[in-house]
Amino acid sequence: SNISALNSTPGVLILVAMADCHAALIGAAAGAIGPLLSQGVGRVAGLCPEHNGTGREVPRQPSGVISMFGALTCSAAAAFCTLASGSMVLGASAGIAGAVVVTSIATGDMLKRREILAYEPGLR
Repeated sequence: SNISALNSTPGVLILVAMADCHAALIGAAAGAIGPLLSQGVGRVAGLCPEHNGTGREVPRQPSGVISMFGALTCSAAAAFCTLASGSMVLGASAGIAGAVVVTSIATGDMLKRREILAYEPGLR
């Protein structure tokens, strides 16, 4: 009965809410920075060509939209995992794992675009 009384106190609820918010912020930061970082490194390394080709248009994915989508999904995953497990570390880890997935999708799309543009006539 002491444990149930302890869990229902306002102080414990505030600590859980703070842990939830912190994990969501960590997940949002990782989800937003990952795709932007991969696009930046790709542009500097020459893996993300600036041109659209000569015949067929191959548009670049908007990295800002992808990073905001990553921030939204990763913060939600971190918040839900924190609430479900009661651990901020597990929640932040779930947010970071989601950021790795979103970043790898963005990087794969960038490399796929490079391969498509490599076969365009007149670009070699």
